[in-house]
Amino acid sequence: MEALSLTLRSVFSDKARQVERQKAQFEKRKITLRHLLDFESNELKRLKAIMKSYDDSPLMPQINRNNDAFIIELKRFMAQDVPDPCAPIYRYERRLKSIINAHFLRYQYAVLYQDILQEWQLRSTKPEPLIDDTSSELYDLSRSKEEYRRFWESNVFVAKETNQNAIADWLQGFFISTKDNTQAFENFKAEVAGFEKSMKSNKKHFTKYTLNWCLWGLLRSDLLTDGKKQVLIAMNQDTEAQGDMIDVLNMRMNTLDDWTWPEAGVSTEQRWSVADKYRFFHDEDLMDALLLRYIGVKWSVQISKSLSTFAKSQPLLSQLNLVSNDERQRREHYFGAGKDHRFGVQGGRLATYEADFFLTQLLKDEEEIDRGYDQDYEQETNWDNDQGSEQEETKRSHDRGSESGDEEGGLKTRRSQAELNVLLLQLLSAEVAVAKEMPIIVEKEGVKANIRIRQRGTPNSSPLADFLSELMLFCLDYSCWQRASGLRLYRLHDDFWPWGSEDACVRGWYAMTDFAKVMGLELNKEKTGCVRVSKATNPLAPSLPQGDVRWGFLKLAHTGDFLPDDSLIDIHISRLITQLASSKSVFAWIRIWNSYGVNAVMSKLGGERPANSFGAEHIARMQRCFAKIHNRVFEGEGNVASHLRRELKKRFPSCPADVPDAFIFLPAGFGGLGVYNPFIRLRQLEGQVSANPNKIMDGFCQTEVRNYQIAKAAYPTRKSGPLTRHHNRDRFPSFAEYTRDREHLSCELLQAYELLRYQPRPKKVEVLHDLENMLPKDCKNIGIYTNSTLSLLERYRDELEQHYGGLQIVEARLLPMGMVSAARRQRIKWKTY
Repeated sequence: MEALSLTLRSVFSDKARQVERQKAQFEKRKITLRHLLDFESNELKRLKAIMKSYDDSPLMPQINRNNDAFIIELKRFMAQDVPDPCAPIYRYERRLKSIINAHFLRYQYAVLYQDILQEWQLRSTKPEPLIDDTSSELYDLSRSKEEYRRFWESNVFVAKETNQNAIADWLQGFFISTKDNTQAFENFKAEVAGFEKSMKSNKKHFTKYTLNWCLWGLLRSDLLTDGKKQVLIAMNQDTEAQGDMIDVLNMRMNTLDDWTWPEAGVSTEQRWSVADKYRFFHDEDLMDALLLRYIGVKWSVQISKSLSTFAKSQPLLSQLNLVSNDERQRREHYFGAGKDHRFGVQGGRLATYEADFFLTQLLKDEEEIDRGYDQDYEQETNWDNDQGSEQEETKRSHDRGSESGDEEGGLKTRRSQAELNVLLLQLLSAEVAVAKEMPIIVEKEGVKANIRIRQRGTPNSSPLADFLSELMLFCLDYSCWQRASGLRLYRLHDDFWPWGSEDACVRGWYAMTDFAKVMGLELNKEKTGCVRVSKATNPLAPSLPQGDVRWGFLKLAHTGDFLPDDSLIDIHISRLITQLASSKSVFAWIRIWNSYGVNAVMSKLGGERPANSFGAEHIARMQRCFAKIHNRVFEGEGNVASHLRRELKKRFPSCPADVPDAFIFLPAGFGGLGVYNPFIRLRQLEGQVSANPNKIMDGFCQTEVRNYQIAKAAYPTRKSGPLTRHHNRDRFPSFAEYTRDREHLSCELLQAYELLRYQPRPKKVEVLHDLENMLPKDCKNIGIYTNSTLSLLERYRDELEQHYGGLQIVEARLLPMGMVSAARRQRIKWKTY
């Protein structure tokens, strides 16, 4: 890794020297030309002198297609035997000078860019915690770093005694309570046992293909240090090293019963993350890390398949037809055939549950990217959208304001090995036994740590840990569904969100607390709450947990709206100010702003693509939150661009006098610093999200009443199918009867529900043809750029054309893109608390 780093730095330094040299040469040519023009008054000779200087310079590549056309036209004019006396030579001269000046300005910004990166390179030698959003052990940030460590050690290094007989009885009560689920569970065990047998009989687990998906999955997981990442990449590029790795890993798999952790122990690093939590990461040997990943992925894929098969054999993942055929026949008689949906909203909910919430941490195939705990911002957005739609539909589709509960529970402690052995019914042996006691070295600043044996839990942030967690928590999903009459947990990792009637939530809450008690787990009371979504504000059932229901910076109100919590945002702003102040370079400052000041806030406010159920007002709330952040962070300075402009002038003598906003905000591909502007993204959502979600449900209610009245009026003259004998032929069903099963039958309600869940795409930026002509010559298609980039180009196009002659501030060939990429891959240096 050090060799690669030195090579990269050497290339960067050499490129910086070349850019400096070219800038000096260019400036010398420019001075020479200026002196020549001072003594030449003939317009045509002046133009020819400028053109000759332009042609003689090897450093003058064209920067956009408009300039290409101008140079061609100018050369044709100068090649004429008798030049046109009416030609606007003075305009030609002015345009050509502006092109040359734009090139010189590009060199100035290229040097500034080099200086910014050099500052980062010189001040980023000490490795510090990474901005990380992968799964790990989470605790409240109200504790200091030392308090976190002590709390974590008190859980990890102290064995948790549980009653294995009670666990076995609990499992039998749910999985072998009926003939159907007993047979389904036996099938599940047989399938898992068959897979375990095939794993043991396989003598060649690792091939080039296997190694490849293990390696790249490990690199994407961010478990490795920067140094080990570079080593792993280098080894993968060496054919002989690949072969050696495959041989060693196969030997380890074939003797897995004798595998042990290294006696020297495994270093554990405590990191603070953008999620405002401390986490603990194990720094395993590279071969051990690859071995663990392989085992975890194989079991994750298999258990995902086996549990899905089991669940689909049960009503948990199969649609219960709660409306009898007799009732459907009756409805067809009175209201007409073909009016009812087969499953309705309940079917839509089931599809969403299976796709977005059921066993989400398990991998579906070997090459799938892991879903980290906070990493998957889109997944968070989907949860907000699903619940917002659920609340809006529930509020309006019942005759009275519905009474609904919502609880959130986070598991503070992890599984003990004894619990897992019972949970797996002793089916899994050597492959999962690698999760056994690990000798850990907990790193402490300035203190030589002793080796301690992990007594509780499994190595986190890996498919193996995710597989064990999901297998265990599936039992909670299943028990909650059984005890609460079909209540499904909207669960992401170990955050649980039951949503339903108050009675169902009371029973669901009992199922969760019972599960935690039997398994020896603890629910995080600080993150547990309940909200009744209703027009009335009646007190909750006393057995339900008290407290607010939150998701990120949003708090669920009794109206069903997710509203920003100003107290949490204020805390985040204070931490953002601290993090920015602790940055050691401009580049580090920008990365902290982009990650913690923009992306983290955007995610915790519901994501970049909120559903219609949030309404346009939610976009306005997000804009007000970001305006508040700007006002607090840059109080007295204006905005982020003003602050950075002052910093650049203060730190770098090479900084030009007037740094444009375009240099601050444009991405590196256009020669900018790539500072994120959240308002650019939010503006693209204006007019896209439903202005008033209530109108969607108003429309449904009106349609429902109208359809009932039409059916009632048409009934006496319509030919209807036969009725069974026990139905009352003399009485047309009431409106209450008509709407009783709407969630199972109504096509209109399903349409409204899907419309509320729909996530509108950001407004497409309309790009004028002349902007496309201003693109760099090597860009043939403007469609490759994101909406945000196109918005920036449209905003700053006049400024860019006037000063730089095109859309690029710095040509790509002048930028050290390798160093830029390396800087972005490196861990952000967070200030710890």
